[in-house]
Amino acid sequence: MRHPAGFQCPSCLPRRGRRVLFSAVLLAGVSSMAAHAAPAGAQAPVLHSGPPSALHAAPALGHPARPGLAVGRAVGRAVRRPTLEAITVTSARTARFHTMANTVDTISGRELQELHIVSPKEIAAFVPGVTAVNATSGSTPIFSIRGIGLDDYIGTNMGGIGIYLDGVFAPYPVFYNGQMFDVQTVSVEKGPQGFEYGRSTTGGSINVESIKPTDHFGGYLDWGYGSYGTNTARGAVNVPVADNIYNRFAFSYINGDGWQHDIHTGRLYGAQDLLGLRNLTQFVIDDRSSLMLNIHYIRDRGTPVSPQDVDGDAVNGLPDRTIGVGPNARANAVNVGDNAASRDENGGGIGVNYTRAFDFGTFTSATGIDFYRRDDYDNYDGESVHVGDYRWNDTAIVQSHDMHLRMRLARRLTVTVGTYESWDRIDGAYTSYRSFLLGAPNANLTDRFVQQNISAGLYANTVTTIVKGLDFIAAGRVSYDSRGFDGGTIDDSGAVTGVAGSHLSYLNTAHDYGRLTGRVGLRYTIMPGTLVYGTISNGYKAGAYFAAPVTAPQALDYVRPENLTAYEIGAKTSLLRNRVQLEGALFDYEYHNRQTLFVAEMPRGITSLSLGPIPRARSRGGEMSGTLHELVPNLDLRGSFAYLDAQAITPVTNIGGLPLLSNVTAHSAIPFAPRFSWDAVARYGIDAGPRYRVTVQASYTWKDNMLVALGDPNGKTSKIGSFGMRMEVGPKSGKWTAALYVDNMLDKHGDTYSFTGSDNSRVQYLQTPRWVGCDLRYNF
Repeated sequence: MRHPAGFQCPSCLPRRGRRVLFSAVLLAGVSSMAAHAAPAGAQAPVLHSGPPSALHAAPALGHPARPGLAVGRAVGRAVRRPTLEAITVTSARTARFHTMANTVDTISGRELQELHIVSPKEIAAFVPGVTAVNATSGSTPIFSIRGIGLDDYIGTNMGGIGIYLDGVFAPYPVFYNGQMFDVQTVSVEKGPQGFEYGRSTTGGSINVESIKPTDHFGGYLDWGYGSYGTNTARGAVNVPVADNIYNRFAFSYINGDGWQHDIHTGRLYGAQDLLGLRNLTQFVIDDRSSLMLNIHYIRDRGTPVSPQDVDGDAVNGLPDRTIGVGPNARANAVNVGDNAASRDENGGGIGVNYTRAFDFGTFTSATGIDFYRRDDYDNYDGESVHVGDYRWNDTAIVQSHDMHLRMRLARRLTVTVGTYESWDRIDGAYTSYRSFLLGAPNANLTDRFVQQNISAGLYANTVTTIVKGLDFIAAGRVSYDSRGFDGGTIDDSGAVTGVAGSHLSYLNTAHDYGRLTGRVGLRYTIMPGTLVYGTISNGYKAGAYFAAPVTAPQALDYVRPENLTAYEIGAKTSLLRNRVQLEGALFDYEYHNRQTLFVAEMPRGITSLSLGPIPRARSRGGEMSGTLHELVPNLDLRGSFAYLDAQAITPVTNIGGLPLLSNVTAHSAIPFAPRFSWDAVARYGIDAGPRYRVTVQASYTWKDNMLVALGDPNGKTSKIGSFGMRMEVGPKSGKWTAALYVDNMLDKHGDTYSFTGSDNSRVQYLQTPRWVGCDLRYNF
């Protein structure tokens, strides 16, 4: 058989070459997040050495890296054919179950497609213990893991969760808007992080990894059509530019009408107009090193969704006319009026990942710089008058660099040492439109500010084999953060102070903070594929400022860093050649100075949100997850369950002297901590003749109600459930696939976010209604 120039098929290689190639494919297919430090005797061949984008062929346990192992080529060939993609996913999960001494959940790119997940926020429905909501119209999702996050709707603060896109840290929510396309794997790592890569976090990390370029021509085109006139187009093309240079270009475009209907004007809201572009170029420098160049761009010009104000004017005792939608409004009914609800966002950046394998270990470096610009107008109050509308006008720039070296220093000792640094700056002008509330035209309050942050860290992690199967884990990190804020709230029209342009609140300050954190633990491999572990770790998160327009200087004040002590025990097993995978954990988290959102009473009778600390809080619970692969022929099952008891230990009655709308008592629940949550997915395949196959999928997710802000009697969600179905058909060769799906089949309309508005009325965001669509995919 003839092959293209420069190509060798595995069957043409000598036996030893075939073994090397197959090993390289497996090694490259394993996400490096999925193997922190493999215990002795583990079946997984890869050692963790960095965030997911740093895919490389690390040395196997007890063996130095072989000079002939082509690191870059292995990465390039990891997704050569659908069969190898299956190997990639299986090996990544197998390595995770074999090696991780903490809880990790992964979702493959194929599963993202099958579950119709198109944004980072949506992965929370299928990951136990994780929540994600939109506190505004969509560009500032709030993530929480086991009750740890930062419930700040402004978007200028980093939560307790580290978000990584192809190995580069994304500190603010706007930087991962629209990044979920052409994805290989999403992994969620729980518990304090920052001991083997990246930034220190209290709650965990979410890692989104793109499909990497390969050394052959190929790709796919995907077109879909769904409810409310929504068209989607996605695709990728892989081109080997030269023998040692591979390029992959991917795009995603979503355009559709809005699903919300204004009760007076008839205008639609919630429309989508989202474009994403990414180009990855891999340079294979030699058999031991490779470099990946990542250039990406995002543009969002959709129409924001609007919340509902269900109380209208009754709260204020005004004449009988509707400003909100009233108490019995339809789920898609909104009252935006002539408010200029709109979105104009765009951003992009460059990332460079470098990997070098040595005889004694592997060096990994991840560098990125990103820019983002947004000018959004939100009907945040849910009313047709300017009670609390917001305009978000800001520009952000972020630069970060992480590099680390993972070494096998002795037969029983594995060491990772590294350093992290980042710098970011936001120039913003956030305007709150309050003409109706303050009784004057153009009575707007604008917070004009500059916020700048510097973060640095040195970290080390060791894994020592004490006796066969028993490993001792010890890690430490020194972190330093400097945060500065210069700005405050200006009375634009003089409605409050009588002098237009004067400051109602102002802050010009900077805070430096250093922190030493660590982790110790034991891991015991009972038999290959089955282990138990226990860890104690410290987490640290930098301090924060609140950048919303507020009339009290105290509401801008610096909130000191958050610290967490985490205890976790767990067990994992992989049986019957990975056909059964089970994982469970119990945890106990103790917070000190937990940063959270409060509702406080400001001067002039204005109710407003602000950040503040809970001196002490506690979060306890447990999780279970499992996958059953073809125990019954052609049937795959996946499910998870989580229980969480998170509460404040110390009562809180004020923020800097500002009284709360409702006091927080001891043992009250903390935000974004649903007591119960679970999800399940079932897929069953049926052969339709010798050439075609039909697959049917059913999925269900459910999360308990939860608080979204403290001190707010309206700040809570409903119990949110969603049932979905999918049916797809295509040839067994995988050349093309046609699918029909329905999300939220039962058309539930639960409150995903609610709060007390500036005029003390209740405002709510509702979950997206039933969504029906089809997908056509062609692979070439």
